[in-house]
Formats: sequence, structure tokens, C-alpha cells
Amino acid sequence: MDYSAGTVDARRPWIRDERDVPGNMNWWQTLFNPFGKTYKLHFTRAWTFMFMGRLMLYVFPSFVAFLAGVAGVGTDGMNTPVSLVLFSVPALLVPFAVFTLVTDYTSFVVHVRRLTEAGRSAFMAVIVLVPLLLGLIAYALGTQAGAAQYRQMHSPVNTEAVQAKTEKEAEGEEEGEGAASRDQQPAAGGNRGGGARNPQMAKMMEMSERQLAQQAGMGIAFPIWWLASFGAMLWSLMYVARLPNGGQGRFRTGSHMTPEEIERGV
Repeated sequence: MDYSAGTVDARRPWIRDERDVPGNMNWWQTLFNPFGKTYKLHFTRAWTFMFMGRLMLYVFPSFVAFLAGVAGVGTDGMNTPVSLVLFSVPALLVPFAVFTLVTDYTSFVVHVRRLTEAGRSAFMAVIVLVPLLLGLIAYALGTQAGAAQYRQMHSPVNTEAVQAKTEKEAEGEEEGEGAASRDQQPAAGGNRGGGARNPQMAKMMEMSERQLAQQAGMGIAFPIWWLASFGAMLWSLMYVARLPNGGQGRFRTGSHMTPEEIERGV
């Protein structure tokens, strides 16, 4: 095995260890087979692929929807909720959601292989699953809160109150005449169970219990998942990605060092 800088890969003189050469990487084994070993730069390539895939599948559709909204193009189809097993996501983010679920597994596999090769406990790879676990817990709690809110909104007492207000407003509209009637209508509409003054409440009243529960669950789960994912990303970059091949040498970014560099304490 040749460890001389610049001779392992002429196009990539920064690669000092033949084990790090990209041509030696098996993508299928690296991403889907947890029973093996992954070297330093191969781990970095796999991690970058998963990170950039998530970033592009989230940012690009969101940016397109933003531009469409600015241009006055209807985005209702893009934002239509699509059910994915337990939760629902906007239609334009379905590829992002599917890719994220798949890469949660592949990320776990890559970390297991890298930690094993570096002589560390593969159990630490569970850290990359923490965001998913926290997100599921937050989602479960959020759906319970959403279902409770639905039952409260549609309780007999609340429903009768809304109906009484609606009937009273209808009578007022029939009796009103001219400009005075037109001036009173907006005020009356504002009290209609979250009507003109609160369109969000009116929209929530039209949702089914499942839809409202899913919306509440995602509203809590997504920010928690995002923050936990950021922490897991820092751990991957600052620790796992800097582990030396074979567990021998110093923590550093880039290719594994040569034996001479290790002896000199570079």
C-alpha cells in the first residue's frame, strides 16, 4: 500500500491513503450494508450526498413555491397535504420526506461502518437516529393536542353557540338596509366562529379530526426534528468524519495521514 502524497491519486494530491481513493468506494455497500467498514473519505462522500440531497429537495421546491406565490400563480396544488403513513406533508415536499426517511437508515449504516473501522463502538451510531425518535415523540404529543382541540371546537356547547350567532347574524342582515346594513355586515362577520376576522379558525373548523391532529403534530415535530438534526450533524462533522483510518493517528479533516506524519505528530 502506497502512502506517499500525490502518488495515490494524481488528480487528488491531497489523498495520502490508498484506502481513501474514491474509485475504491462501493456505494451500495456503504449506504445499505451495516456489516462492513467504511474509510474516512468514503464516509465524507456519503455524508455529503445525503446532506446535499436533503438540502436541495427542501430548498428548491420551497423557492419555486415562493416565486409562484409572488407571481400570483396558485399554489394550492403544491400545498395540498399528502398522507405518508402516520403523517402528512405538502405535496411539493413529498420527495424531501421520502428521501429523508431513506437517508435516516443509510446515515445510520454509514456511521456504523465508519465507527467500526475506526475501532469505536458502533452503538454510538444511534445518535443519528435521535432526531427521528424525538420527532416521533413530539408528533405523537402534538396529534393528541390537535385531537383534543378538535373535540373542544366541535363540542355540543361550542357548536350550539356558533349556530346561535350565525342565526342572529342572518336575522340582522335581513333587517339591515342601505349603507348602515353594509357597515354592520363586516362587524357581524367577524364574530362568526372565526370568520372574516379569523379565517384560520374557520379553516380549522372545516378540517377533520385526523387532519387537525396531523397538522398540530407536524407543527411541533418539525422544529424539534430540525434542531436535533443540526446537533447530530455537528457530531458527525466534528467527530466521526475526523476519525483516523484504523483508529490510529490524530483527529483531522481530510485524508488519512501517512505513517511518517503520524510519527512526527503532524
